[in-house]
Amino acid sequence: MGGASGLGEVVATRAAAEGAHVVVADIDAAGAERVVKDITTAGGRATPCAVNVTREADVVSMVATAKEAGGVDLLVLSAAVETRASVVECDDDDWQRVIDVNLKGPFLCMKHAIPVMAAAGGGSVVALGSVLGAIVAPKYAAYCASKFALVNLCKQAAIEHARQGVRVNVVAPSATEAGLFLQVAAQAEDPEGLKKMVAANTPMGRLGTADDVWQTVLFLAGPGSSYISGTVIPLDGGMAARRM
Repeated sequence: MGGASGLGEVVATRAAAEGAHVVVADIDAAGAERVVKDITTAGGRATPCAVNVTREADVVSMVATAKEAGGVDLLVLSAAVETRASVVECDDDDWQRVIDVNLKGPFLCMKHAIPVMAAAGGGSVVALGSVLGAIVAPKYAAYCASKFALVNLCKQAAIEHARQGVRVNVVAPSATEAGLFLQVAAQAEDPEGLKKMVAANTPMGRLGTADDVWQTVLFLAGPGSSYISGTVIPLDGGMAARRM
């Protein structure tokens, strides 16, 4: 889910390059088609799927598409939205939109994909969370709440399906050179200045990269992580360690 742009697109493209048949699922149907075209032009296998992850019927259809494409070995939950507002400023519509996409979406996807994984002997679910699921940031009340809740939802799924061979983990990036942070930076008066400031305030002194995220997802999808489930990997250059 969320495969038409940002980190979701990176994961879809890299997974296809590794030989996976990728279902690029996104509410942006044109974007999903574009990513699929890029993948197939490069010699990979991919299928587009237009899906609103807050609608259960759409998610059921998405999982059926994946079954037809060969099954569900890896489910990457990357669709996310945010709104910049404090607790007292956030209106009900924005709150509900963030919770629906960032939390209800992963819930519905796991609800319908995990049984398919389990029936085939197991698989890996990787949710793209956020460092803001562990620490808070002013003006991101709904986003922080949704990402914190996502962690416990994934832990719940992990313990419920561990004996079926299904592993569920969360990758929690901080600001990266792809994804939602770029959208936030683009709206700033000085986008490059904002990027430099955030990088300077990270213990490692840089932003995360798309490759940082992909390599972590690849690890969690592979045999090297076969005994890892129900955990959160902070992909944040040490940020959460400094602030917790």
